[in-house]
Amino acid sequence: MLNVLLMLALTGCAHQIPRDTMKQLTAEYTLPRRKVRRFYPGIEVAEAAEAFIGASRLRAGGRSHRYDCSGFVNAAYARAGIDLEGLNSAALYARAKKQNVFHRRRVPRPGDVAFFDNTWDKNGDRRFNDKLTHVAVVEHVGDNGTITLVHKGGRGVTRTTMNLRHRHKNKVDGVLLNSFLRVRKSSDRRRVKYLTGELWTGFASFWKARD
Repeated sequence: MLNVLLMLALTGCAHQIPRDTMKQLTAEYTLPRRKVRRFYPGIEVAEAAEAFIGASRLRAGGRSHRYDCSGFVNAAYARAGIDLEGLNSAALYARAKKQNVFHRRRVPRPGDVAFFDNTWDKNGDRRFNDKLTHVAVVEHVGDNGTITLVHKGGRGVTRTTMNLRHRHKNKVDGVLLNSFLRVRKSSDRRRVKYLTGELWTGFASFWKARD
């Protein structure tokens, strides 16, 4: 069971929060063993994303990728042999819709790309109207519906969690369900949302191109 408190801000995708809010980021987490290993492109993408945890640069497919959230997604897919052409978050969303691989199922597959809105005030107007500001890769889905994602955030490439069955809850009985993905500020207007489950907008199974 993942037993960490993760409050991330997204450098390049959001602002960074104070260091003392980070607690035991990934020290207690290990990917559950698979009794029957299922080889499909999505698993390859998930494992590629995992391999980048802690990396200070993103190089895959014979080239370097931007050190931001969408650059990380491109690198993970490139490492799995799938070229996403260096697309940013908005362009990845457009491609997913065009290829008919976008979905909003609560239980994604490993390797899916997760899209998020409003992870930071990108246009600076203090309104909750910033679309497609962050992306991550699904690594694993637990039995309780908690999704482990890998992303490029304010602390580099790390894990974060999301549970779409309880989108508005950070923890239940001490168990982390949804990490903080947006920094809470005193200047925030009412009804601003902060959790992964609240800011999530959908998934894309780009790996299906090789399925």
